[in-house]
Amino acid sequence: MNNFEDLQNKWQNQTTVSGTEDGFQGLLKSVKSIEQKQRTGNIVLSITIIILVAFLLYVSGYKSATFMLGIGLMIGSLVVRIAVELYSLKKLRTINFSKESNTFRNDLTNYYNFRKYTHYLGTPLAIGVYTVGFIILLPLFKATLSPGFYLYILCSSVVFLTLFSVFLYKQAKSELLKLKQLQIEE
Repeated sequence: MNNFEDLQNKWQNQTTVSGTEDGFQGLLKSVKSIEQKQRTGNIVLSITIIILVAFLLYVSGYKSATFMLGIGLMIGSLVVRIAVELYSLKKLRTINFSKESNTFRNDLTNYYNFRKYTHYLGTPLAIGVYTVGFIILLPLFKATLSPGFYLYILCSSVVFLTLFSVFLYKQAKSELLKLKQLQIEE
């Protein structure tokens, strides 16, 4: 019976770990930061779609099936990407931060896995489709633009795609690191 009393004493004297207000506020701040970056990304993508549609209308591109295919792939990839980000925001908002620790950690893990899938599969696929659409437009640009301006578009698009890909990679890495830290901290 002495072993039971020792065990009971150890149980009653153990230190309890509970969340602090500072920890909770830090958690909310991290999640709000992720949410804000997703919103900003959606705004940039939406502006890009508006510019592409305006360009389509300005050059009367709707008269050419090839132009429509290229610009359609570009716009379509952006629309799909925005839809994925909106779904992700909805999924993030459904996580209840006041739930029991294991349930919260499970919800956060599911969200983290979804974001990994989004960043490592969805984003490269969207960039690839967008690039294919742009490549489809290149022969039309070459036929209608001066050689110098065509070369400028070609070179600047490669530089832009490279810088944009590096930026997206850093953003994805930062977000996934932040989500991983939230899993460990909780």
